[in-house]
Amino acid sequence: MTIVDKSSEKSDLESVRCKHSSSMTPFSTGDMDGSSSSWSVGSSATELSRAKTACVAPSIGAAVYASDTGHPTERPKEHVVITCGDGIALPQRVLFPAERLCLKWNQVHRIGAGLQNLGNTCFLNSALQCLTYTAPLANYMLSREHSKTCHEPGFCMLCTMQNHITQVFANSGNVIKPIGVLNELKRIAKHFRFGSQEDAHEFLRYTVDAMQKSCLPGNK
Repeated sequence: MTIVDKSSEKSDLESVRCKHSSSMTPFSTGDMDGSSSSWSVGSSATELSRAKTACVAPSIGAAVYASDTGHPTERPKEHVVITCGDGIALPQRVLFPAERLCLKWNQVHRIGAGLQNLGNTCFLNSALQCLTYTAPLANYMLSREHSKTCHEPGFCMLCTMQNHITQVFANSGNVIKPIGVLNELKRIAKHFRFGSQEDAHEFLRYTVDAMQKSCLPGNK
């Protein structure tokens, strides 16, 4: 394999110039002592022009030629990552397709049941009410689509939320106890304690994380 770059081309150009410089011969136009002398190029202007043309360097960068074919070899193709319009790589698995996402209620519901405070559970009640009246989540839960395909034998936060939201809208005008969620409090977050005053925002974050993990069984 032969590598031709600009530096080697420059060396050849300097070499040619040196050869032509050495071919210059002095001749005297005056006295024999050479006090008034001038110089004449021994080679013709045409030969010098050809030499310069042959030594013109290629474009910036080096060209790699295969020794057997004399043609430039192709560079290996880089791994292409498919991205969205925002430059973020596409997910390996889509939990819920965006085209199915509906920000409005699929059907009209009456105001659901209220939640009874069972002793410092106001943080839990407020977060559950926010999730219950989030239309896209409620639409999905009331369709029971998750429970039809869920094969998780143990704790599943999506199944727990589905049962809670279904119960809330089935008992409109009444007050219910969120026992189903309270029973899973330790599984939602290990440091949560029943009867302790916890932070509502923290509980909301752990609940959403638990629902996402329910969509990825066996995966971390």
